[in-house]
Amino acid sequence: MSREIKNIGKTVNLPPGTLQYTGEGEGDQLIIMTRYTEKSIESKRLKSFEEFSMVEDDSTLWLDVIGLKNPETVGEISEILHIHPLVQEDILNIAQIPKVEEYDGYLFTVTKNVFFREDGFLDTEQISILLIRNMVLTFQEYDTDSFKHIHERLKDSVSLRKHGALELFYSLIDSVVDNYFLVLESIGDEIDSVEDKLLENPNKDILGSIYHLKRELVYIRNILWPTRNLTSSLARGEFVEIDERISLYFRDIYDHVIQMIDIVETYRDICSGMLDTYLSSVGSKTNEVMKILTIFSTIFIPLTFLAGVYGMNFIYFPELNWKYGYLLFWLISGLITAFMIRFLRKKGWL
Repeated sequence: MSREIKNIGKTVNLPPGTLQYTGEGEGDQLIIMTRYTEKSIESKRLKSFEEFSMVEDDSTLWLDVIGLKNPETVGEISEILHIHPLVQEDILNIAQIPKVEEYDGYLFTVTKNVFFREDGFLDTEQISILLIRNMVLTFQEYDTDSFKHIHERLKDSVSLRKHGALELFYSLIDSVVDNYFLVLESIGDEIDSVEDKLLENPNKDILGSIYHLKRELVYIRNILWPTRNLTSSLARGEFVEIDERISLYFRDIYDHVIQMIDIVETYRDICSGMLDTYLSSVGSKTNEVMKILTIFSTIFIPLTFLAGVYGMNFIYFPELNWKYGYLLFWLISGLITAFMIRFLRKKGWL
């Protein structure tokens, strides 16, 4: 989320509809054009957008654009398909929240793909999806194989091909949402591991892990709530592009999102409980240390008093020249120590 907030400044003071990519995606841009019918499918990588051609028959076209570092490509596609300038801006501005908007003749949807970076921290990839009659356009920031299995299903599954663009549109959103389950599963495993370490040896590293988990859960929660609104709108059939049959499937996605929100809240409660356990353990250790120090102080207070009295520099001092004075001092000190230990044990403090 910090990456998105940091880069949103790139669009400050620019006029609406300005094509400015605010992300950090690198690498060559890849365009995969897939044209299919129930009985056939053809997929190829376009070296340039000049190879793109509109659908002229009953086939379905999926244009998958991977990499947004060349905003000109978005502009060229939008010019041919008459996509609104504000939609073009939202595709390139990665600070968008998950949402669905209806324009004249097409639906525009913003989703967030969540994944773990190499350093173990969560990151997001904004994926924009447009449903235009018998055509679906997807714009991805990174080449993360987010829709690799969808490409494979199109080749292997006739059921996915026979329902056209609307079925593909549903499958893409369903794929993004299902990926959240995998992320939450990994976080759940991490929570179990941190819990075990917390019970064995609570230390500062455990505290850091707990705060890391809480931050991850807040990160996902901020994505799931707007995704809930997105899927709810699609499930209620608010848009003419979504028929009743597909609305039922979007209800299933909506249920999944609600379930994941509940899981996130449960995990947050567990992390809060672990934080309380850590603080209690640290407090208990501190109390044990203070208890030991207090016991030693209590035992040595009367001995310190005796040493202080007989350490005073007076000439006329009782027992000062007595032969057994030093031995008597240690005898009395030993008796006082034994008495104090017995007293503390009797009170249950030792």
